[in-house]
Formats: sequence, C-alpha cells, structure tokens
Amino acid sequence: MNLPQSNPMVERDGVERAVVERAAVINRTRLEPVVNPAQWARQAVSDQACQKQADAKAFTGRGRLLELRQLLTELDRTVESMRQLAEATKQVPGGQMHLVLHIKSSSGLTFLRWRERSGACRHVPWPEAQERFAELAPKTRDWYGLASSQAVLLNERHKELRRAIATARKVVLKGAPKVFARPIPLG
Repeated sequence: MNLPQSNPMVERDGVERAVVERAAVINRTRLEPVVNPAQWARQAVSDQACQKQADAKAFTGRGRLLELRQLLTELDRTVESMRQLAEATKQVPGGQMHLVLHIKSSSGLTFLRWRERSGACRHVPWPEAQERFAELAPKTRDWYGLASSQAVLLNERHKELRRAIATARKVVLKGAPKVFARPIPLG
C-alpha cells in the first residue's frame, strides 16, 4: 500500500513541530526463514561470507567459518555412516526388513527408516520393527537391535548438527559486523 509522503515540518496552531520521517531501512541481518540450514552453511563457507561478517580475528582459526566447516564435515560423515548402515542391512540374507536413507529435498533433512522387503515395501514404524526383531533368531535379533539403535543415534546426531548449524547462522546474522581501525602508513 502506498501512503502519501508527509512533510517533515508541520505547523499546527502556529507551533512548529518536527515530524520524524520513517526511512525505508533494509535490515540485512533479518532472519528470514531458512528451510535448509546445511545448504546455507555450504553457501556461506564457499563464499566465506560469514568470515567477513562475524569474525573480528579472521586468521586465528577460531572463527565461525571454521566452526561451520567442522559442522558440515561432521554432517557429511553422519550421512555417510547412514548410507553404510543402510547398505549393511540390505546385505543380510533372508532379512525381512532393511534400513532406507530418506532425504527430504526441500529441507535437506536426512534420516533412516525401516522398510519391508516383501511385496508391500511399506515403511515399518520403529516400535513395530522392535516387535518383529523379537521373533527372529537370537544372533539375528541382536544384530538387528544393534543396527536399529545405531540408526536412532545417527538420526539424532543429524538433527543435532542441523540445529547447531541453524544456531551458528543466527549468531552470524545477529552479530554486528566488527570494524577495526587500521593504521595507514604515511609517506
């Protein structure tokens, strides 16, 4: 909606009053909703945008850019561990279920779920999977139980890392850029 511009100096009843005009300020630190924090972090690391924006001591090795790189490396390791675990469950001879790696393309959320091998190929809820493990032979049951607990831990680890990246993003964008005077050599 376009509103008419006001006159900064308005006279009422013979008394001059100053009116403050509101300037259109673009706030670059505003936190727009980010659906995929890992994607933002990869972009920030490749552009090194957060280094310029957040780090007063850019070359000390203790800045946000280093933290983001470490979080992304750990996130990639977690996803690779998820892939390996999913492949390991597919190799079980005569197994009724296997883990499948799901990646939501819009948010980047990655998680493991149990899936049937029968004709239905439906996803199996975690409690139902535990009940099915109880029906298996002891060695197989223990192996599936271990794989299931590892899958739960990997899913939680992935969520924690995504939260840490989202928190780092908030810190980077909320922090005011630090500008320090630099001596200029004369002559």
